Amino acid sequence: MNAAARAFIAALAITGVAAWPAASPAQEPSIAPSVVSLDVVSDVPDLTTPWQTEGIDYFGGSGVIIDGRRILTNAHVVESAVSIEVKRANASERFPAKVMFISHDADLALVEVEDLRFFDNAPPVPIGDMPKLQQQVVVYGFPIGGLTLSITSGIVSRIEVDTYTQSNRSLLSVQIDAAINEGNSGGPVVTDGAIAGIAMQGIEGADNVGYMIPSPVIQHFLDDVSDGKHDGIPRLGIDLQDMESEAQRRAARMGASQSGALVTRVDFGGPSYGILRPRDVLLAIDGRAIANDLTVFWPGVGRVDYELAYQTKQIGDTISVTILRDGKKWKKTIELNPHTPLVPGRRTTEWPRYVQFGGLVFQPLSAEILQDPEAVYTDSLSYAEVNNLVTKARREIIVLGQVLPHAVNRGYQDWGGEMVRLVNGVVPRDLKHLGSIIDGARGKWLRIVTGDGWVLTLDRDAALRANRQILQDYGIAQDRYLGLESSSSRRPSKRHR
Repeated sequence: MNAAARAFIAALAITGVAAWPAASPAQEPSIAPSVVSLDVVSDVPDLTTPWQTEGIDYFGGSGVIIDGRRILTNAHVVESAVSIEVKRANASERFPAKVMFISHDADLALVEVEDLRFFDNAPPVPIGDMPKLQQQVVVYGFPIGGLTLSITSGIVSRIEVDTYTQSNRSLLSVQIDAAINEGNSGGPVVTDGAIAGIAMQGIEGADNVGYMIPSPVIQHFLDDVSDGKHDGIPRLGIDLQDMESEAQRRAARMGASQSGALVTRVDFGGPSYGILRPRDVLLAIDGRAIANDLTVFWPGVGRVDYELAYQTKQIGDTISVTILRDGKKWKKTIELNPHTPLVPGRRTTEWPRYVQFGGLVFQPLSAEILQDPEAVYTDSLSYAEVNNLVTKARREIIVLGQVLPHAVNRGYQDWGGEMVRLVNGVVPRDLKHLGSIIDGARGKWLRIVTGDGWVLTLDRDAALRANRQILQDYGIAQDRYLGLESSSSRRPSKRHR
C-alpha cells in the first residue's frame, strides 16, 4: 500500500463530538504514560515499476506499550518503514524503533525499542475483554496538527464482521461513536484501564463513525507470534451461497429444522480440498449452527458472518464441520493449513514480484494492483471478483503489467493490464512457472495469449539479445524477483524515481 492509500485510511477517520453522552475521560484510569507517537519514514515499492520504490514519504501514527516491552500499533502505520522513531506522551526524547511482527490481515504490528530507558515509568497496558454494545470507551492518540496527547470518548455502537481496508479481509470489527482523527491510527481504545481495541479506520462521508480492531483479534495476533513467527488468520478456501430459498433447501434434501450454506467452490490445495465438495451443505462449524443467511450466533455479539466461527483459530488448528451430502449428515475434520486465494488482498512478500522479458513485465494479480481499475482489463477483474478460485492448473493470475518500449516489442507498447492465459500454449500456474516456461522455450517465437484472446508474439532470440540493454536503459538490476521463498531470487536493489 502506498503512502496515499495509507493516508486515505487515516483520513477516513472522523472528526467531531461523540453523539452519545459519555463519561469524562478523567473518570477512566489514565494510561497516558504508555501511549506512544510514531514518526515513520517509508519507502514504498512501486507496483507499476516493481524494481524500484515510490520514494521517501513521512507518516505519523499512534501506539501503546504492552507486556514484553513491545509497542502495539497498526500495520498500515509502519509498513515499508525504513526508519521509525517513537516518543511517549509528555516526553521530549525520541527513540529509534523497528518492526518485530506485522499482520496485514489484522492491520496490526508490534514494534520494539532496544533502549530500555524508553520504558521507564511506563507500565504495560493489559489487553482487555471484548467490549459490549453501548459500553463507553476512551480513545488515545496523536492526531496530526498537535504535539500533545489527544483523549476523546464515546460508545460502542455496533459489533460485526466487516472489511478491513488494509487487507480487504472480513474480520471482527467494532464501530465506535468517538472522535478519531488522522494520526490516531494505532492508538489504544480503552475501557477500565485495559485495551478494548486499536483505532483503525472510518467511513468516508459519515459523521462520528470510527472503527477499531477489537481485543479478540489483537489477542489472536499476539498468540500467533508468540512462537517467533507470524502465520496469519486461517481461511477455509471455499465459497458459500446462502440457502434462503425454500426450493434450494428442498432440492438439497434439508430437513425442516435444518439450516446451512451451500458449498459452491473448493480451492485446489486449500484446507477444505478433498474434504468438502461443491453441493455439500455446510450445517455447522465447531458445533455453531450456520443460518440460511450465512451467519452464526456469537455470545455477547449476536449474529455475525459465519467466517468468525473459524477465524478465532490459529493456523495449524483443526475444526469440526457438520455437512449434508446427498441427504446424509456427516462430520468431518479440517486442518487449517496456510492458504492464499487466487487473487490475494495483499502481497505475500514485502517486495512485489515480477518477471521481465523483452520489455514485457509480468506480475501476479493482487487487490493492490486492482486499486487502480484502469490498470487492468475486465478479464483480470473477473478473476478477482467472480472466479477467485485456485485450481490445479492456476494458482495465481499473471498479468502483463506494462511493456517497456524497445524495438523488439514494437506494436505492443501500449499494452498493459491484460491477463496472461497461455505462454507458448501452456497455462502459467504462477509467476515462477511463467519464468520457467520462458526460460525453457525453444523455437523462434514466444507467443503470449491474453484473456481476451489477443496474441502477442516476440522473436525469442531477438528478445534475449535485447534484455541486457532493456535492463540498462530502465535501471533494472535483475530481470526478475520471485520472492523470498525462492532460493534463486534476491531482493531487488532499491531505485527511486
